[in-house]
Amino acid sequence: MNFMCQACELHSANVEEGADDAVEPYRVCGGCNSRLLSRSLRPREWFNLAKRHGPAKFLLHDDFYDDDGIASQPEDEVDQADRFPAPTLGEACQQAASLLDYSVTRWQLDEPVCTAWTRLPPDDVLAALVSRFDKTRNPTVRSVVLEVVALIGAPGATLVRRAWHEWPEYGAFAALLQATAACLPVDEGLQRAFEALASMQERDRRQAFGALAHFRSERVLDWIEANAGEPSVEAWGYLAAACSFGWPRAERWLRDGRPLSLIAVDALLAIARPRTAFLRKVRPVLGNPPSEHELREAIRDMMQSDPVPRVKQRADALLALVPELVDSRLGGEAGKVEC
Repeated sequence: MNFMCQACELHSANVEEGADDAVEPYRVCGGCNSRLLSRSLRPREWFNLAKRHGPAKFLLHDDFYDDDGIASQPEDEVDQADRFPAPTLGEACQQAASLLDYSVTRWQLDEPVCTAWTRLPPDDVLAALVSRFDKTRNPTVRSVVLEVVALIGAPGATLVRRAWHEWPEYGAFAALLQATAACLPVDEGLQRAFEALASMQERDRRQAFGALAHFRSERVLDWIEANAGEPSVEAWGYLAAACSFGWPRAERWLRDGRPLSLIAVDALLAIARPRTAFLRKVRPVLGNPPSEHELREAIRDMMQSDPVPRVKQRADALLALVPELVDSRLGGEAGKVEC
């Protein structure tokens, strides 16, 4: 079978270049293969490869090219780069298929890209997503498909269930949970997520559990109580902060000792001063906040019952933020995550 060059899309591919991925090699013509290996692709050639393989592969990633496919460390001069520009968002956003190509080449779906998706007919969006999902096994591409389907909600449920059927072979768990939380009924989505986490090795679970934040559900707090262990890492607190964390539960966790007491402190710190992009988007607030005096007393009681350096360090940081934490309720309801 003859293949078209994946880079220039003009000539026949006569090279399978597996320099950074022998499972899914680049199929390119001789000229594009030379430019690929010398990191001197033209912007359009970079774009055409990135839309198929994702922008994270070694020969395409951001050490060598910017978001517009401009080579930053070419070993050879980039030939006629101006004649082969990569598509802009304005050019790509007219149709779902071309916008999906553009989205795959981004390191993240920022607000302008998400907004462009919401302006297209939902039926066209879903058709393009299903088509791309069926045509590729590339984990990066499938993950972007799932991130986009999360923008259309319940109509994407069938595609999300299909993605679960093929997990974990293809696609990132975080993107799958993002789509699950947006598209499936909450009971079904949480059951799938909890069962998947239970099936993982401990090391993998520690890398994956933070994706539960997409559900924004108090049931995730119950899961934390049942599954958290030592050593406590800040990711547990970030997850709790995103999931309707309220003072009654926080007070109980502070009394219960480690690991829940440290998770409570980290969650309260994350509400007062969100440090992740996700938390800055959702703007968590502390439910049923106590008075400043009550909060300070609860923190000091915890410090006295567990007087170790790491507890004192984190609790001291929290004491300094008590006014902001108690007043966080003035920020209003937590924002809705759009992408």
